[in-house]
Amino acid sequence: MSEGTYTPSARVACRTFPDSDIEAALHFCQQHEQLRPFLGTSNDRLVKMGRSMRSLLDLLEGEPLELSLELLVQESQLLVDDSISLHVPKVRFGKTELQMPIVTLGCMRFQQEWGPRITNMNMVGSDCQDNLVEILKLAILKYGMIHIETARGYGSSELQLGCALKQIFLTTDIKREDLIIQVKVRPMKSVIEFRETIGESFQNLQIDYCDLFSLHGFNYEEQMKWVFGEEKMTVVAQTEKNSAESNDEAKDASTQEAEETCMSVLTQYMEAGKIKHLGFTTHGPTELICRLVAKDVFSYANIHYHYFGSYTATGGPDGKGNDLAVKMMQERGMGIFIISPFDKGGALYKPSKKLRSLTLPDMEPINFGMNWIWNHDKLADGNAQLHTFTIGAGRPSDLDNAAVAAYLHTTRPDDIAAKTKAVVERLDRAKIEALGKDFADHWWKGLPKAYQCKSLVEHNQIVWIYTVIKAFGMLEFGKMRYASFENNSSKWNATFSAEENIEKNIGKDPWGFVPGLALDPKKDYADELVGVPEENKLRVKQAQECVIKWCSKDPPVIEPKKSWPNIRRMSNMLSRKPKANTSQAGETGANEDSTSDVDLFIEEDFTIKPDWETSYDMRPWPDYPDQPKRE
Repeated sequence: MSEGTYTPSARVACRTFPDSDIEAALHFCQQHEQLRPFLGTSNDRLVKMGRSMRSLLDLLEGEPLELSLELLVQESQLLVDDSISLHVPKVRFGKTELQMPIVTLGCMRFQQEWGPRITNMNMVGSDCQDNLVEILKLAILKYGMIHIETARGYGSSELQLGCALKQIFLTTDIKREDLIIQVKVRPMKSVIEFRETIGESFQNLQIDYCDLFSLHGFNYEEQMKWVFGEEKMTVVAQTEKNSAESNDEAKDASTQEAEETCMSVLTQYMEAGKIKHLGFTTHGPTELICRLVAKDVFSYANIHYHYFGSYTATGGPDGKGNDLAVKMMQERGMGIFIISPFDKGGALYKPSKKLRSLTLPDMEPINFGMNWIWNHDKLADGNAQLHTFTIGAGRPSDLDNAAVAAYLHTTRPDDIAAKTKAVVERLDRAKIEALGKDFADHWWKGLPKAYQCKSLVEHNQIVWIYTVIKAFGMLEFGKMRYASFENNSSKWNATFSAEENIEKNIGKDPWGFVPGLALDPKKDYADELVGVPEENKLRVKQAQECVIKWCSKDPPVIEPKKSWPNIRRMSNMLSRKPKANTSQAGETGANEDSTSDVDLFIEEDFTIKPDWETSYDMRPWPDYPDQPKRE
């Protein structure tokens, strides 16, 4: 079979420039007339082309390789073809009635720093701000991504964004009313601080109103008191009072403040026209999300919901993660906004070799993440339409892939939907092959979430990490997620109670214990796993040990337990179906052992498989907030 059109030139380019992705991409483009316009594109785009091409040669052969290279060429051509429009389409965003682009711009990866140190624009590097402005121009002007969302907790994002928007309004035809701006502020125990923080966000962004306002990080039960006043709450008193106030006036003010909640502040903003639509964002469990939806005060919500899992809501009481929350939102006509599809939805910007081999040649993993969201209502009867998702762009080129994918989704809807279904079927088969159907379907049973455990260990999500590593090789994703548990554990003081640790060490605002704590290899958690079915307990125990070994920053030495030689025999005995009753089954098959369709436990040896390696990273350089601080 011939190598095709692109394979030979790709091999030559990568062999000629083994240490330069940019030059390999340039050499490849020179060999193909239709790619000549791509020669003058950005270095970011060239790096991504070179990395993708190099990793494809390492991953695939024959027709799958050639077809995957054709996908790369097609996307590159579309990016530089001025005869077509890459404006992403818009959909009605639930009962907000806003016309929302199906891809939106998230603003948590392009700012100078995460922390609060930067207080004015003189402290921002010109390269960082120039990059931010270029992202906005590309998003708004070329790709029609007119929804922009940021948060008070994104370091200097609001400050830099406010300055950039002012510049764009002054130098282009874009007006404030052309954009959908979303502000996010966390729920707070102090109503005074909450009100002041909203004011600071409006001031930083230099806006008089926001189209969407989100209670950011509505993650745990106690926040219900702060927002809705369902229980009497403690109000943090103002530190300063006007010296002219009398004691009676101060007392009256204190009494009035104690009756306020975050929701009453938001109601005032909405009545004044400063907030058009109210919603919430969450990393919380499905049960909490459903309670919030059922209150019927929110027009939309930003939630985790992806093929590979729903982050901290994965598993849950019915094994379906946020599926129930999505259905409730659809029934109430709410806008359904999917967050972090490429990061917490599977780190799809740096996929494993195994995952990439499962989605190609139909589409890259990151494209699958997008197409699964866009085609959600077509993948099964009764599925809800998911309206939009956000991309946290660190460089302008981070928006390219979504713009091209949206174009293909719009111009070739049936073809893309069919390919998405085909990829889902391959992924489903891979999951069953790696885990066994019974464990793939029921691994979540009885596994508690952090908020349900005295130890605050996120047992549910830790076993989920095991499943996606085994099924799809998503080791890098597993390491990222487990690191968040270890970060919380590093702040934990064993001499304090859980409440004291959350209050004093981890910090209740904004995330509290979310997403939970890491496992302690020396501790026995049997008392927290009593709800796990007997047939799953051995597998769950070993799954947790695997995650510690595979994902911990400093993995302990874990030797197979003395009982492990008997584990397979014990597990088989627990999961074996009873033999057919000869008096009922008749002669045929009466003496057969009905274990052929039962998953048998296989002992893990902790081996990290070669195809769990990262195939390539779509982000050429670190995001600005992850770079060393400027002085």
